[in-house]
Amino acid sequence: MSKVSAISLGCPKNLVDTEIMLGTLRDKGYEFTFNPDEAAVLIINTCAFLEKAREESISIIAENIGKYEKLIVAGCLVQLHGEKLLDEFPEIDHLIGVGKIEEIYQAIVDEKQVCLGERLHQRAYSRIISTLPHTAYVKIADGCNNCCSYCLIPTLRGKYQSRDMEGIIEEVDELVNAVGSREINLIAQDITLYGMDTHGRLSLPELLKRLTTISNNLWIRLMYTHPAHVTDELIEIMAKSPNICHYLDLPVQHISDPILQAMNRKCSSGQIKGLISRLRQAMPDIALRTSLIVGFPGEGEDEFEALLDFVRETRFEHLGVFPYSKESGTPAFNFSNHVDEKVKEERHHRIMELQKKVSFKKKKEKIGKILDVIIEGYFEQGMIGRSQYEAPEIDGVIYLEGNGIKIGEIVPVEIIAATEYDLVGRVHCS
Repeated sequence: MSKVSAISLGCPKNLVDTEIMLGTLRDKGYEFTFNPDEAAVLIINTCAFLEKAREESISIIAENIGKYEKLIVAGCLVQLHGEKLLDEFPEIDHLIGVGKIEEIYQAIVDEKQVCLGERLHQRAYSRIISTLPHTAYVKIADGCNNCCSYCLIPTLRGKYQSRDMEGIIEEVDELVNAVGSREINLIAQDITLYGMDTHGRLSLPELLKRLTTISNNLWIRLMYTHPAHVTDELIEIMAKSPNICHYLDLPVQHISDPILQAMNRKCSSGQIKGLISRLRQAMPDIALRTSLIVGFPGEGEDEFEALLDFVRETRFEHLGVFPYSKESGTPAFNFSNHVDEKVKEERHHRIMELQKKVSFKKKKEKIGKILDVIIEGYFEQGMIGRSQYEAPEIDGVIYLEGNGIKIGEIVPVEIIAATEYDLVGRVHCS
């Protein structure tokens, strides 16, 4: 049977879809290779969230035309443009929409060129884990009901669909006990809305209670939460369970009430600040990650200064900031009070310069502390790892002296130095 490889673009949610498609084909006899140059079949799982992502996806497709026996294009760009992609790239053999990823083999067998849909996979599909084996992403829902005015996700992924809880538990159990994963990163467009569509209530706390019984030697990390849906019940289980990382990815996007309202974020500045206060009261050591948008239509200097003050006062451990991108098909596209591109870039720079100082101060506070660190790899002078306070790929790392510890092992580490975004430590011998 032919060798298959993949190029996965965009977010970890897309990566999970890629892993499912690869696992589905492997189970049908295809041989998997990480090297696309060795493959006869290539899957390109596209991103279409922003214009830059769409341009990258189209560029990658163009680069790979004519190189493979079969070229399969999947993901959000397919969902957005459908058969129109074939007008530009008639050489594509199969288009697979976001809801049809598990049907990839049947599409090949039936020689079906276009396979679109929004149905979420429910059961624990076979996956080829493309991350390091000790860490894995688990998607608990797809789609989104929040309908932020700047965002295309509801168009690309449809309405919010929670996965069946038993399917999630089965998948995590297999990852932990068969694959050897030590860290499970729960993902969705909004994991905190989990269960509302299927059970009529926010069910993430219930899911977490069940997941924490799978293993005592497991980190569970919560990614992509929404401040409007983080409940006191969720905070309580995070604080009490030793398996749940004291880490929360909490995108707030802005702090000005008029901007939040224009974004349709469904929460106020007071609610955001109150939530952060409750999180830090329950877990004084919690690491908070947020993302912000600068230059949203209507953002004047007063609104931006309020955002600067918020970043300065809140002292997030990790922060990403993005200039607003005007996306066709979103309500904000038609707003009249757009901000000049140069102003957006200048505000982006000012936020990042401030966060650099905030981050350095926060990192220095870790010096002298002993943290459990998972080993991720090696470099010339030693090892690289992360603690529960750093998510994979997007946050800083911890550089360690010495070597000889296996990747995936968790060891106590004394922090001895800090840089603006990373830490330096040595293995602690008690």
